[in-house]
Amino acid sequence: MEKNYTAMLSEYIAGIQYEQLPQEVLDQVKRLTLHVIGASIGALPIEQTQKAINMVYAKGGVGEATVWGSDGKKVPAREAAFANGAISDIMDWEDCHWTGHASAGAVPVALAMGEKLKLSGKDYMTAVVAGFEGYTRIAMAVQPSKEFLKVGSRWGLVSWQIFAASLAAAKAEKMNAHQIQQVLGASMYNAFAPCNRHSDGLGKSDIYHFSHGYCARNGVVAAEITKLGFDNCTTALDGPNGYWHKVSDQQDTSWYTKEFGTHWYICDTYLKHWPTNMWVQTPMEALDEIMKRRPFKLDEVEKIRISPIVPMICNDYSKSTLSPLDAQFSIPYCLTAYILDHTMSAKWFSKEMRHNETLMNASMLYEFFGPTKNPTDCFDEFKAGSFPEVTVEVYFKDGSCESKTMRYPKGHPLNNFTLPEQYDHFRLCCKPYMPAEQIEKIITMVDKLEEMDDVNKLAELCAIH
Repeated sequence: MEKNYTAMLSEYIAGIQYEQLPQEVLDQVKRLTLHVIGASIGALPIEQTQKAINMVYAKGGVGEATVWGSDGKKVPAREAAFANGAISDIMDWEDCHWTGHASAGAVPVALAMGEKLKLSGKDYMTAVVAGFEGYTRIAMAVQPSKEFLKVGSRWGLVSWQIFAASLAAAKAEKMNAHQIQQVLGASMYNAFAPCNRHSDGLGKSDIYHFSHGYCARNGVVAAEITKLGFDNCTTALDGPNGYWHKVSDQQDTSWYTKEFGTHWYICDTYLKHWPTNMWVQTPMEALDEIMKRRPFKLDEVEKIRISPIVPMICNDYSKSTLSPLDAQFSIPYCLTAYILDHTMSAKWFSKEMRHNETLMNASMLYEFFGPTKNPTDCFDEFKAGSFPEVTVEVYFKDGSCESKTMRYPKGHPLNNFTLPEQYDHFRLCCKPYMPAEQIEKIITMVDKLEEMDDVNKLAELCAIH
């Protein structure tokens, strides 16, 4: 008889208890909480952030949860999940797991549901872990073959994202295994078909950022409709018509039950140091190391050479549509923005910076050499526990050269933020927009999450009055 993997995974998620979580997992939840909220507050000046916030306020509804960076007026939990899920990704500054941005679903949803249900810090942390652990296993089980992608089929990042949200919501609601099976069924029906057109060519669309909000909201809705009750739909991950068939040409069922209770996939998450696409991170880190060694200005540079060649992020930004996403996916743009202004912030992606003539002309300074890798090759290295090695060479007009080769940028699981480093990163993100006293209160609350009796205290501090 064929195994019911939906039931097996649901039983595991239902059985996750705070008391069984190792300290390294609890510390990672704290890092992720600060990292995601910080990335969201840091994105406040970006026009898309305000659009997401304005949209949920215009809808109104029962006040249940806080929109981060807002004036503090609460909105329905599903709408807070939408806004916070969207703005988590606006600057592409949150996490990146092997298959996408799980924290943009799990953290906004767990905190919104925590407010609504008045959960303790321990319950909130358990919900975040449940979202990551279920999401990772499902997303990895349905990964398509390279042949599937080579013929033009789409990668389902914005499809399986819903499971990080729906399972966090289910855990917040303290659902039993049967209910979680139904949450998975409702998630399958609420999941997008693969449509990641955001990464094509020189005209990327910021709808990609909003899609993380859709997934967070749909995850809450999946849990809400399950709580109200519906019949059947308890085998969403199984058989020839399971969720995998919607997004892939294959299914690795071993992932659904892999390493239950012995490996915590939340700890394999990469927390981005820089507000850029994940494959731009290492070039940024290498340039930063060079700049610390030899500070320089753009007019001193003859050329900048970078290896390997990853076509998606090597594009000439000046020939793009100049959207924030075009900028975040461009090595020439991001490195030049850093050279012009060393302090990473939303200023890098302001309209003024995106249309800065000096920055656009700088694209001609960049050369790419070495092997060509596509993102699937890079993800393969990440999944294997490593990361693509990158070399950055800066040639100066005086004939000198500085170079740096590195593999593990800050935030990678093998070079993770310490908690104090994460606190400093949170301060950096929030300092331009939030009073220092408020920032320190949030850090202290997250540091002592396990002692918190009601996460409303934390969530409400994430508003800016």
